[in-house]
Amino acid sequence: MYSIEIRPKAELDTENAIDYYFAISIDLAVRFKDELYATYEKIAANPQFYKYLTRKEKGQIRFTRLKSFPYIVIFRVKGKTVVVTSVFNTHRKPLYT
Repeated sequence: MYSIEIRPKAELDTENAIDYYFAISIDLAVRFKDELYATYEKIAANPQFYKYLTRKEKGQIRFTRLKSFPYIVIFRVKGKTVVVTSVFNTHRKPLYT
């Protein structure tokens, strides 16, 4: 099992998403948070399972989609740590660069 490190940008992305869903429904916000943390656990169990977003330069960046929400989790593996760099809404930022 790998450890998970959530970068500040990813934490801010998560807070913004939870706030957005909370404004719609408390249940929706809880469902989002539960699904996101379940996804983190799956990534930590086997990060090499996930596809590469890019293999360019410094970090071999991988990603996975949430099943019920239009978000992807972007991460890279550093030793025995999974570094989550972003959690973003694919409807708001369709082109990640």
